[in-house]
Amino acid sequence: FVTMQLVADPVDKDIITPEVRIRQQKNAEKAERGEEQDDGPKPIGFVEAFQIPMVAQYAIAFGFFKLCNYAFFFWLPYFLENTFTSSQANLIASAYSFGMMPGGIIVGVVSDAFGGRRAVVIGVFMVILMGFLAIFAVYSEVLSANAFAVMLFCMGTLVGGPNNIITSAVAADLASHPSVRGSAKSLGTVTGLINGTGSIVSSVGLLAIGPLQAAFGWSSVWIFMIGSTFIGTCLMSTKIYAELRGQ
Repeated sequence: FVTMQLVADPVDKDIITPEVRIRQQKNAEKAERGEEQDDGPKPIGFVEAFQIPMVAQYAIAFGFFKLCNYAFFFWLPYFLENTFTSSQANLIASAYSFGMMPGGIIVGVVSDAFGGRRAVVIGVFMVILMGFLAIFAVYSEVLSANAFAVMLFCMGTLVGGPNNIITSAVAADLASHPSVRGSAKSLGTVTGLINGTGSIVSSVGLLAIGPLQAAFGWSSVWIFMIGSTFIGTCLMSTKIYAELRGQ
């Protein structure tokens, strides 16, 4: 509802920003020459945003990646309390949060170093994450506290990097696609669409974790997260293939 009430152009509310002032000056010059005036870039709606190539795939893929992130946040302390005390469990679980901090920086720097191939970098991170989750599925109940802390820090980096980059740099890349005709106002729509769709997908997926753990144990939860990561990566496979071919 709030999104529907937003104005597309500041000038509609008599707000004169530097960009609006420049546009008004250019329009005055065009009016003197008898040329067509610029009314400013047109905003796009959610339907048009979904039609931008790869937006739908990234939005749903982000949902599966976000599911893994939320699963760690909400369920990790509960899982660790099976082996450690509450204080130890919370301390070990914090390693995951600390790992998320450098994740976005690492993905951004590496993807820029490889010519902006963000999908390839995200795909590599997700494949490595699936390896860590496989180790969890087999050995999670016998790992030491130090091993947990190191692995969770690494997994935080692997999850946090793609999650941060998809809603920032990737959204900006998608919003600059020629199909939106240069409208800078598409960035907010694309970012919100990716984030909102991701939240819906992840919240639905989280409903399965409790029943899975109760019926089949924690190993099934890690396998479920491997499957979610795999599906999300597959949704990006078209973009990964295009980037590998240099397109």
